[in-house]
Amino acid sequence: MSFWQLDAPPEAPALIGPEPAQCISYGELARLADDFVAALPACGTKRLGFILCQNDVASVAAYLGALRSGDCVALLPARISAEALAGLVTRYAPDWIVMPEEPHGMDLSGHVSTPWLGKTLRTRPAASRTIFADTALLLSTSGSTGSPKMVRLSYANLSTNAESIASFLGINSAERAITSLPIHYSYGLSVLNSHLARGAAILLTDEAVTTKPFWTLFREAGATSLAGVPFTWQMLQRLRIERMDLPSLRTLTQAGGKLAPELIRHFAQISSDRGWRFIVMYGQTEATARIAWLPPERLANKLGAIGIAIPGGAISLDASGELIYRGPNVMLGYAETAADLALGDVQGGVLATGDLARIDEDGVVWLTGRSKRIAKVFGNRVNLDEVEALLESRMQLDSAAIAGDDKLLVAIASDAPDAAAQALALLREALGVHPSGLDVRGLNALPLTASGKKDYPAVQVALAARRPAPDDRRAPQRRRGPRPAPPAH
Repeated sequence: MSFWQLDAPPEAPALIGPEPAQCISYGELARLADDFVAALPACGTKRLGFILCQNDVASVAAYLGALRSGDCVALLPARISAEALAGLVTRYAPDWIVMPEEPHGMDLSGHVSTPWLGKTLRTRPAASRTIFADTALLLSTSGSTGSPKMVRLSYANLSTNAESIASFLGINSAERAITSLPIHYSYGLSVLNSHLARGAAILLTDEAVTTKPFWTLFREAGATSLAGVPFTWQMLQRLRIERMDLPSLRTLTQAGGKLAPELIRHFAQISSDRGWRFIVMYGQTEATARIAWLPPERLANKLGAIGIAIPGGAISLDASGELIYRGPNVMLGYAETAADLALGDVQGGVLATGDLARIDEDGVVWLTGRSKRIAKVFGNRVNLDEVEALLESRMQLDSAAIAGDDKLLVAIASDAPDAAAQALALLREALGVHPSGLDVRGLNALPLTASGKKDYPAVQVALAARRPAPDDRRAPQRRRGPRPAPPAH
């Protein structure tokens, strides 16, 4: 049975919130999901909905309701810019939108508004279009720049990946996971899905791991696991998690980008000392979340590896060394316009990941590089070509973007005193990541190859010799409030 059917004892806790005594049982969550479906206008066709997600009951209930109703739903960050949201609404013409009460400065006069669990449900007559019957979910590939490119995931993609993750992590009904990542991000969503698949509970919070309310909920509700991207673990090293009183914690999981070997070693040792499991994983949104995992007992001898294929999947290398993944969790394909929603399964269960890899004599996989221009910044997947296009269109700046170690490196062809700082401010706003993950520097001119193309190796050398924009070096501050949200994996 699929996780959205909520096949658990009705009285079992499903969602636990930060408010005193807030606990939604599986029976109550099922009723809320069905109430959401009932709130939508009667319609005989498959519709498209947008949910501007927060880690709260309303977002989860609307998501599950959409899956139960057979509609296709796109999960987007609640803090998406008005410009990016307007572009997506224009391109995809959603039939309904769940959003905070404020309308993001958009003209939605054609929609009817009704209250929904402290949010607003905006609906309009269903558009005349075709959506492939098996398409369940759309997740952004690079929502940080407002890209309209979406990953199309099927009901089978979602259910099989949730089951696979629950299997290799050993999730059971006694587990309690906390939303240390946003649910519109494929890694954060996989935590929700895999725990619902086993009748476990999820602790809902939008607080960052650097805040006191996060850890108060963690301890009082008895969280048993903690998921994080590299930035999370950098912060937890500074916070000295090993000194915290966390008697219920049993499992730590890491994905969303490469974690430095010294940090892996650090958390592996802490986990050994405290009786925790530290599990390194690898995945992509195009595979619904997870592709590989490294069993914790192999961590010491395979430090830096991504591990073995998840249950139900298979990994191989093509002639160029690119990692090829096969499994029932591989997406149907991409969408860039509303018309693309009519497309069926164009992948056939096969995904060329864009990562170069090697497989050792024990069958364990190690990544060796990238074959595509994609960077990971605190778990955000950022298309480097889109970053360059953004600077060109907004600031008329020629630029070269390079993937660093959990950092985006950008050279701009300008020595104007304020140009680098202005470009940094633009990227901070557009990407929604902490400035410590951005390194913007000005050059007199971008190095070019003999054929006139950008010489990225030469750009990287030139960047090392120049000072970053002043704002770039600020250390992350401990703060209260929503974390920088990684939108895509």
